[in-house]
Amino acid sequence: MKHRAVRVIAQLAVSAALSSCGLFEDPEPAPPDEIPDSPFGSIVGSGTLVFLERWECFGSCPAYSLSISGDGTVSYFGMAYVNVKGQASKQVSVDDVQALVDEMLAADYFNLSVSEDCPAGMLSDAPGATTSLTFHGQAHAVEHYHGDLCAPASLRRLEDAIDNFADISAWIECDTPGGACCELDVNLYLFPCGR
Repeated sequence: MKHRAVRVIAQLAVSAALSSCGLFEDPEPAPPDEIPDSPFGSIVGSGTLVFLERWECFGSCPAYSLSISGDGTVSYFGMAYVNVKGQASKQVSVDDVQALVDEMLAADYFNLSVSEDCPAGMLSDAPGATTSLTFHGQAHAVEHYHGDLCAPASLRRLEDAIDNFADISAWIECDTPGGACCELDVNLYLFPCGR
């Protein structure tokens, strides 16, 4: 878990450094008829970045990362238990990016966190996810172990929303009865495809 935190912090530090050098600034505002409606008044730009990384579990949970830039570029990297391993990319509309960022802002993402101590307990062998949002000079990341019974429910909804907006099901789902992807490993007989 510590190496994931270091990666997220490094990613946010690079974004901040580029921004301070003037290399990662939002472009000139679009004409009013091209600006997607946003209840928050701020529109996405080149400095906008939404990030999601899903971690492995004790089983066949898909492990991958993806980022969505303000211009609609989706960059994906599949690691394990996914249909597409390695890099892939696609384009989504800026309106979709705006809607996703608005959903994260509506959930008060910049103030979301997961407590290190959960009196309700923890479930073992669950997957988890790291999310982050960089938007108009603010950056925030959250690590969410899905076995943490105290984590805000809105985190799971936001993680799923990022997947849905990026529409990457073809990259992560396999053609098996349950959609699970198998690894070619003799130790995985306990986790057959389609379980």
